[in-house]
Amino acid sequence: MNSLLFFTVSQALLLLAILSGGVGFIFMSGGELALEWEAFSAFGQKMTLLLLFDFISLIFLSTVCLISGCVFFYSVSYMGGDMFNPRFAALVFMFILSMALMILSPNLISLLLGWDGLGVTSYLLVCYYMSEKSFNASMLTALTNRIGDVAILLCISLWVSCGIFNYGLVSSASVNVLSSALTLVIIAAMTKSAQIPFSAWLPAAMAAPTPVSALVHSSTLVTAGVYFLVRMNYLILLSGWSSWLLALGLFTMTMAGAAAIFELDMKKVIALSTLSQLGVMFFSLGMGQPFMAFFHLISHAYFKAMLFMAAGSIIHTVKDYQDLRKMGGSLINLPALATVCLVSNLSLCGMPFLSGFYSKDLILESLFVQGPSLVVFVVSMIATGLTVVYSCRLTLGIFNLFSGRESYSAEGDSDFFMLGGMSILMGPAIMGGWWLSGLMPSSLIIFMPLWQKLTVLILVLVSGALALSGVGVSERPNNIPSKFFHQMWFMPITFSIGLTNGGLSYGKSNSLNVDETWLTFSTWQGIFKPNYKIYYLLASFRGGALVSLALIGGLSLIV
Repeated sequence: MNSLLFFTVSQALLLLAILSGGVGFIFMSGGELALEWEAFSAFGQKMTLLLLFDFISLIFLSTVCLISGCVFFYSVSYMGGDMFNPRFAALVFMFILSMALMILSPNLISLLLGWDGLGVTSYLLVCYYMSEKSFNASMLTALTNRIGDVAILLCISLWVSCGIFNYGLVSSASVNVLSSALTLVIIAAMTKSAQIPFSAWLPAAMAAPTPVSALVHSSTLVTAGVYFLVRMNYLILLSGWSSWLLALGLFTMTMAGAAAIFELDMKKVIALSTLSQLGVMFFSLGMGQPFMAFFHLISHAYFKAMLFMAAGSIIHTVKDYQDLRKMGGSLINLPALATVCLVSNLSLCGMPFLSGFYSKDLILESLFVQGPSLVVFVVSMIATGLTVVYSCRLTLGIFNLFSGRESYSAEGDSDFFMLGGMSILMGPAIMGGWWLSGLMPSSLIIFMPLWQKLTVLILVLVSGALALSGVGVSERPNNIPSKFFHQMWFMPITFSIGLTNGGLSYGKSNSLNVDETWLTFSTWQGIFKPNYKIYYLLASFRGGALVSLALIGGLSLIV
């Protein structure tokens, strides 16, 4: 019965993906459709729900529905042995519904419902397995995202105070309101898309079931911030925040790429790769190229969801073992899964003519044409090279090419439902970038010299050769620099334990100096606590506790 539920929902979502994609293709020339529904009316006030259907919203909705349908199809087998299947299906469906509401709604109130719905359902999904690790990860995810929720709530309050209920009309507000509101929007997007300094929650969210990770890290929660900034990009260009977004993207790309090279947990490597690609999207927004950011968001969603599902299938097959050093045997015993992992990894590192190549190459070419500063150029090239290195390193681990290491061999490929869910995404992961490049505006066509065109290709080949030669080795050196890069510049410690200890210390000091004043110390604590050793000494005699209490009280009064 539960399997039938997953299968039915998956087919409905796949049909919805085809429908929304087809309508989005019709609206490619610039048309749009707005639907307004009056939910209820009371005391002369009307509560309406406005939905906006245009090329961007429909293509993104089609991507979300396609990946969600594949995830439900995949979960028929992956979650088949779980006793709480209906609860899992309900939570994932609420998660998808919240994302769809955020995508389609230009109304600020309903957008807030979708935004908060993503936060609440992600908290419930991360702690789905009910372990201490899951609870800690879900709390970190929820508290970090609450910062963004507060920011978006304050932003909406500013707009509503100016009589603006639709984010398409925010340009009519005053300059001061626009500046303040845009600052809050960027903070909200940074927390949702895990940009520095709010990056610690993204790897921790791997405590969720693998189907949820495939959905969260490809097209839903982490991309919500990027999508919102794509919608608000005309304000970013007017406000001068572009350089800040570019710097945020560069730092996040570099930090995540370096951490992925030193990571040995396969799922965390893929999570860090998601963080790196989110940095690429912010980098593109900082260059003033929202369509390129949206292009990369869609193409990345296809191969990242497929990579997560393939990794989950391998982990499921080898009895939940995730260490890359013992993840081998895939080439021999899991040929279909190995093929899926290879295709998605090559697309991730930007191999020519795969899905990820078209968007990444376009972003880097746009960078060359704009003539960036030397620092921006060098750091962006380093971050791109790190992407290739950790992608190749992940491939080496899956194919058991870490020399001299014992592997945990698996027996046979996954079943029909797991392979079926991944196979549906194989086409978009290979051809999606080429197809989307034809749908993007003609202004994104770039002319440049041949040597600049070959620079990115040479960078990919050199980085791949470095990875094969041993950069990012299987053993992680136990020294301060390696710990610094592996622990994401000590960001999880700084923004979890550091802030917690600081708050607890402040609370203790405040309690001692404010709550427990001279009045408290002049009564019970001031009289009995300093002399408790004498009390216990006297209590050991046969006189009993009552006599001892009287004696110690009298002595304290005399003193």
